[in-house]
Amino acid sequence: MLVTRLGNVVLSQFADIDAAMRHRALGKGDQTTSTHLARLPQEQVRQALGRLQRSMLLTNPPDHTRLRRLVSAAFTPRHVERLRGSVGALVDGLLDELVDQPGADFVSTVALPLPVTVTCDLLGVPETDRLGFASLVRDMVEIFEPFADAETVARAVVAEGELAEYFTGLLADKRRQPGDDLLSRLVASRAQDALDDTEMVATAILLFAAGFETTVNLLSNGLHALLTHPEQLAVLRRDPDLVPGAIEELLRFDPPVHLTSRTALESCTLVGVELTPGQMVVVLTAAANRDPARFTEPDRLDVTRDEGPNLAFGGGIHFCLGAPLARLEAAEFFARLLPRFSHIELAGPPRRRAGRALRGFAELPVVVSP
Repeated sequence: MLVTRLGNVVLSQFADIDAAMRHRALGKGDQTTSTHLARLPQEQVRQALGRLQRSMLLTNPPDHTRLRRLVSAAFTPRHVERLRGSVGALVDGLLDELVDQPGADFVSTVALPLPVTVTCDLLGVPETDRLGFASLVRDMVEIFEPFADAETVARAVVAEGELAEYFTGLLADKRRQPGDDLLSRLVASRAQDALDDTEMVATAILLFAAGFETTVNLLSNGLHALLTHPEQLAVLRRDPDLVPGAIEELLRFDPPVHLTSRTALESCTLVGVELTPGQMVVVLTAAANRDPARFTEPDRLDVTRDEGPNLAFGGGIHFCLGAPLARLEAAEFFARLLPRFSHIELAGPPRRRAGRALRGFAELPVVVSP
């Protein structure tokens, strides 16, 4: 634990972060502030932040509880399990494309279209709109990067505005002609005054973005970890029943999200530090997942590891709503990839995405063969 010159408390140990995420006096504050925002058109900034701060990502109870309750039924383990067959069939089709393109980029060929398709099917986003808007999400999430430059932040604000415009129109379409999808249920909730227009658009954007952005990183980080640890890949080949547990280890070893933050909502004491309202607590969840006080030989990838949960999906009331869906997609991918291909290797140097909060690959060229 350390306190920066700006007064922010930074936590890196598992027990401290676990306690912070569950602490009732800590919640979400203004996590989207940036000195670069002052240089942008302020009406544009006001609208973007106004929507982001009304999503469940950045709200506290009772609003967070209400918003999460409206969509949580779609992400329960029981409901997600019903998607296993369709997810598996989608994986098989994407793996066919990987075979047809030796040396293809795994990110654009499999890791991105898999969760984008699953998420859009769930939400009711038309097929023609999917991958194009996925790139906007990648621009938008840069607003949460702590050291993003002015140009990147400006692009993020513009992307958020374009997504808001799109989902405003799509939700209007759902109001006129509802379907059997999550966005149609959001519109019905709006009609019952369960949420207002800003919350509805903000929730749609969040579900779209969160539904695939981190899962892309889980799939690409996980495959890269196995390809660079061939002995662990061999263990999984010998015992496919290890896949569910191996996914937890891959999440621990190279998680999609490396840090997040909480804000003191009232005066409180955390790990011996007196916090005042508005004081920020930065939690380095990736460091916590390598805490030797919590995990044996934490820098070693071990797909047979069984040492309890990690913090890749966060904790407390903001625990990732889509965790069951992300786990299912990863399980179906690895369970189908390994028996199908006896040979999988990198086809060239991978390229990481820039950023410190989110960690993944921009390109991961691979070659596979039966």
